[in-house]
Amino acid sequence: MRNLVWTFWVAIILAVIATFISSAFLVRQWTSFQTYGQIEDLSQYSLQALTNEIQNTIYRKNELERVLLNTPINRFGEVYLVNSSGEDALDRNLPEEILDNIEKQSFNIQQLFTKIIKTDNGELYSLIVRPHSPTPIWNFFKRFGLYPILIALLVVSGIISWWLAIMFARPIQHIAKASSYQGEENILPRINNKILNRHDEIGKLARQLQKSGKKIQELLKKQKDFLRDVSHEVRSPLARLQIAAETLELDIKDKKAINQIKEEVMIIDQLVQDLLYLSHFDRPSFSHEISDISISDLINKCIKRSNIIACQKNLSIHLEGLDQHDINIRAIELLIDRALDNVINNAIRYSPEGSKITINYKDDSEFCYLEICDQGEGVHDDNLEKIFEPFFRTDSSRNRQTGGFGLGLALVKRIMELHQGSVTAVNQLEGFMVRMTIPVEMKL
Repeated sequence: MRNLVWTFWVAIILAVIATFISSAFLVRQWTSFQTYGQIEDLSQYSLQALTNEIQNTIYRKNELERVLLNTPINRFGEVYLVNSSGEDALDRNLPEEILDNIEKQSFNIQQLFTKIIKTDNGELYSLIVRPHSPTPIWNFFKRFGLYPILIALLVVSGIISWWLAIMFARPIQHIAKASSYQGEENILPRINNKILNRHDEIGKLARQLQKSGKKIQELLKKQKDFLRDVSHEVRSPLARLQIAAETLELDIKDKKAINQIKEEVMIIDQLVQDLLYLSHFDRPSFSHEISDISISDLINKCIKRSNIIACQKNLSIHLEGLDQHDINIRAIELLIDRALDNVINNAIRYSPEGSKITINYKDDSEFCYLEICDQGEGVHDDNLEKIFEPFFRTDSSRNRQTGGFGLGLALVKRIMELHQGSVTAVNQLEGFMVRMTIPVEMKL
C-alpha cells in the first residue's frame, strides 16, 4: 500500500533527476548557443584551428576526411572544403545553395560561413559552413538571455510544487472542515468518497476520523439513553416515596407507609451503588489488591450466599465437575466475586420456579472459563450483546418487573474488561448460559 513517505521520497528522487537532466541539457544548450553565436558573428569567431588542421592534411585525403567529418562544428552545420574548380575536396555533392553562391561568387553570411584557405602551393580553397536551422531554445537564448529563462524555470517549478502541495493540502483542509461541527446533528464528518478511497495515510486518516465520528455519535446516543433510563428508574421510587410521605402526614403511625419508604430508599440506594460502580470502571483505580483466587472456593461461597434467595423460588444451584482439579487465578477477588454473584442472581431472577442452575468451570494455559446456565426463556439472538449495556430491556420475561435495574450484566462486562477478559451470552436448547472468560494472570 502506498504511503506518503514513499510518495514524497519518489517525488524528491524524480525532482532531483529531472533537475539534473534539465540543468545538464540547459548548460549544454547554452554552451552550444554561445559557440553558434560566435560562428554567426564572423568578426568574433575564427576558424583558424580548423584551418590549420586542413592545411596540414589537405594532401592526405584520409586524414582530411577525418578532420572535416569529425570537427565539432558539424554540430552546428555541414562543413565543406571547395577548391577553385567548385568541387568538394571529399568528392561530395554540394547543396544547391552552395553551388548558387559559388556561381554568383557571393556568399550570404546569414546562410553560409566561409573562410579562404591558401596552401603552400598557392592553391585556394573555400571552407564553407552551411549552418543548420537554430533550435527554438537557441532563439529563446538569443531573445531573452540565460537569466530570464532560469527565472521562468523557477516559476514553472514553483507552480509544480504548488500543485503538488495542493494535492496533499486540499484533502487535509477538507478533512479539517468536515471535522468541525456544531451540535449533535453534524457530529458525523461528511468526507468526500474520493478522499476516503485513497490508499495513503490521508485516506487512512479520513476513514479513521469517520469511524471515530460514528463512535462518538453512538456514545452520545448511549449517554442520552443512559440519562433517560436513570431518570426513569429514579422517578418511580421517588413517586412512591412521595405517596408514602403524604400517607404519613395523615397517619404518622402507618407502618405500611414507613416500610414502603424504607424499601424505596433501599431501591434508590442500590441504584446509586450500581451507578457508582459503573462510573468507577470508566476511570478504574487499581487500589484493589490482586490476590490468588481459588475458583472452586469462590463459586461455593457465591452459591452459599445465593441459596437464601434461590430457596424462595424452589431453585437448586449445582457446581458441576466437583472431581476436576481446582483452578487458581490472580485477580481482584472482590470484583470477580461481585461479577459471579451478579450473574448467579441474574439467573435466579429469570429462572422458572422449581428449575435448576448449573455452574461449571474449566481452563487452558491462559484463561479460566466460568459458565452459569439457567433454564429460563433466554433472549432474542439479536439482543445477546445488548444485554450487557446499562438499562437494556427486552420484550421477554427478562424485564424490570422481575426486579433489578439492568445494570448487573453491565457491571459484569466492565469487570471482565478491567481484567482483560470478556463475557458472552448464549441461548441453549433448555435455557440460557453466560460465560465469563478471565485471564489466569491479571496484567496491569
